[in-house]
Amino acid sequence: MRKCSIRLLLLFVFPLVIPCSLCLAQDDASLWSEACAKADAGDLTGGASLLTRLITDFPSSPKAPGAQLKLAYIKVKTSPDATQELLDAFSLVRTKYASSPEAGTALARIGFLHSKNDAAQAIADFTAFLKDYPVHPHAPNVQRTLGSLYLRSLDLDKAEAAFDAVKEIPNAPLAVVEEANMQSGFVKMMRFYKSRDKANLTSAISAFDGLSAAADVRIRAKSKLGTAEALLLLGKGAEAHEKYKAAAQTYSDQPYFKGLALYGAGICSQDIGKPEEAASEFSAFLDSQAGVTLAEKDASWRAVSLGSIGSFAQMAVQKDGSFDKIPASGIVPKAAYLWGECLYTAGKYKEAEKQLSAVVAAFPGTESAESATNAIARCRMAMGGER
Repeated sequence: MRKCSIRLLLLFVFPLVIPCSLCLAQDDASLWSEACAKADAGDLTGGASLLTRLITDFPSSPKAPGAQLKLAYIKVKTSPDATQELLDAFSLVRTKYASSPEAGTALARIGFLHSKNDAAQAIADFTAFLKDYPVHPHAPNVQRTLGSLYLRSLDLDKAEAAFDAVKEIPNAPLAVVEEANMQSGFVKMMRFYKSRDKANLTSAISAFDGLSAAADVRIRAKSKLGTAEALLLLGKGAEAHEKYKAAAQTYSDQPYFKGLALYGAGICSQDIGKPEEAASEFSAFLDSQAGVTLAEKDASWRAVSLGSIGSFAQMAVQKDGSFDKIPASGIVPKAAYLWGECLYTAGKYKEAEKQLSAVVAAFPGTESAESATNAIARCRMAMGGER
């Protein structure tokens, strides 16, 4: 009777124990879901721990490549400046899961990381990516970025070919295609600067004006400014001036593009012989920058310029401290000098001298300061030696 009781007890106990022990185990799908939920909620440490557990406990799981890739993305958030660690993290995805789609994504990210300060390696990475993953979801953006790298290195033929190839990629997002078309316009502008063949300017305008109304505001702004610059170079200063003025109004809530438009309008007014209007537009550009002194306004404009570029480019600028990679980031000294020069041309010598002296004081040793010094001498001669 006692044995029978024990047997019955075990029959009652095991059905209770076994389900409880099963509930302590997690399968790969639930680990993945919980890890993603934690990471998305900001618990990166907790998410990373679960992803590592998934990879360890279920090395053959279809979720394992995605888990390894997500660990690399978490590393991007926790250590954004640790470039080598990030390269190692994405390289691990390619090493462990070479035949997975995630390996392609990892290679694209490796290329973007290299593009910060090693253009040649980034070009090699992107070329390999496009060969192995021609229809990958990242292919359009990789192709466009490849064109940008070629443009940066002034390899205009390869840049144009890369931008043209974007539209040939199946299901390429419209935003990426239109950005490639816009950048193709800038390739044609660069061809003009190299050859002085004005046919390139006409081609550039066609590229800039071919965007749809749905294009991203940043792309539309760059295209409108590109059209205005091309018109100015074609000798159509009045038409270019209208384009710049319209852009300044249209993008009044975009400090970088508004600033470029105001500066461009001043250049056009000066070009078509309207020095007082030009002086007013250079003044408006400077007034739109935060700060009281010219040095403060220069710093403000550089900060605005930095915010206009992508995150990888920002990191490159912050790393080497050079703003040379940002178009027009140093135009405050030039605008301040041109304001004084236009006042001189308008016969307002006293005002011109005051403005030009401020340039010399704010930016000693620069080209703008040297030009301002010479202009001050002309002002004093015009005033009969007055000071």
